[in-house]
Amino acid sequence: MKQEISLTVNGEDHTLIVTSRTQLAELLRNELDLTGTHLGCEQGVCGACTVLIDGKPARSCITFAGSCHGIKVETIEGFQNDDVMDRLKEAFSKHHALQCGFCTPGMLATARDIVERFTSPDTEKIRYELSGNLCRCTGYVGIVAAIADVIEQQIALGISLSAPTIDVPEQKSGFAPFEPSSTTRAKPANITLQKSGKVSANGNQTIVERGFSIDHKPEVVWQHFRDLKSLGKCVPGAVIDNVDNDRFEGHVEVRFGPIKADFRGSGTHTNNDMNKSGSVIGRGADKGGQSNLEGQLNYIIGKGETPESSKIDVEFKFEIQGMLAQFNRPELVTGLVDYILEQFVQNCNSVLSGNEIKPGQGISAFALVVAIVRAKIATWFKSN
Repeated sequence: MKQEISLTVNGEDHTLIVTSRTQLAELLRNELDLTGTHLGCEQGVCGACTVLIDGKPARSCITFAGSCHGIKVETIEGFQNDDVMDRLKEAFSKHHALQCGFCTPGMLATARDIVERFTSPDTEKIRYELSGNLCRCTGYVGIVAAIADVIEQQIALGISLSAPTIDVPEQKSGFAPFEPSSTTRAKPANITLQKSGKVSANGNQTIVERGFSIDHKPEVVWQHFRDLKSLGKCVPGAVIDNVDNDRFEGHVEVRFGPIKADFRGSGTHTNNDMNKSGSVIGRGADKGGQSNLEGQLNYIIGKGETPESSKIDVEFKFEIQGMLAQFNRPELVTGLVDYILEQFVQNCNSVLSGNEIKPGQGISAFALVVAIVRAKIATWFKSN
């Protein structure tokens, strides 16, 4: 299927015919000859293909060209007479941040966003914001120093910027309920997932707040949530290996393109029967030693709109370090968490309805990309 799109690239208007499978990176490189946008993993992981879309960093390798009608794109070739980019280029050269140069276009796009959004970030904050851009030449020290240098220049020039905010658009709620394969089992209850909750940041920690309702009484739902083994098997890719009172050991598998991480660790599970609330706190490292994860899930179960339903509010706090640290970024977090939560709610409903759930398949690249694209489409519908 082909379609005509019109977009502005580096200040020039273009009208092109693209197929439904054409990625923005392909269009930039093959149709417009803007080869400064580099393709690395082609899974949205490495950040080499990062460009600015309507002023914000975005992965051009997982952005469909057909979705880019009417947008403004800026690539590394387009920053002519741009004071911020000129200072960044000079600083990258001064601090030997170029290395082989393959990651540099994406690094500069992200660096420009950091410089424009923050007035005085420390080194730790700069590293956190850069976590979605991978450098195979281990040039991070020079890159961080270059960005810090430019920020100091901004301060010396009296350029004042407001603190960054995370704007999470309201999205359409609801999804198709889980349908069991066997026709002899009970029909699953109705589920409503509210995806308009807040995504915020506290230091290097990302906080996601969501809620959902399910057609089971609060007392029944609470018994499910306070049983860690029952709760754990509903989390995609998770396995609870051992439970000793309020402590547990387990692992969760994540697969994204060439990256496969099997986080193994331990944590605690606490419950409050008085107000039907609880929390799960865990930390772990993947077997390859390339990523670390710390997270906390808080939940509270209340009455739903009917006596036979429950309202469940969840707060998920987490921080990822290492190769998978790009999933700290808000633009990826929304799709990622909503995908996991959707699967989790479906599994919980299946268990509460007396059905079996399918064996955990982990968190796959395809499912995450679909979730991110769905979140992006919802944003477009809202803006239009």
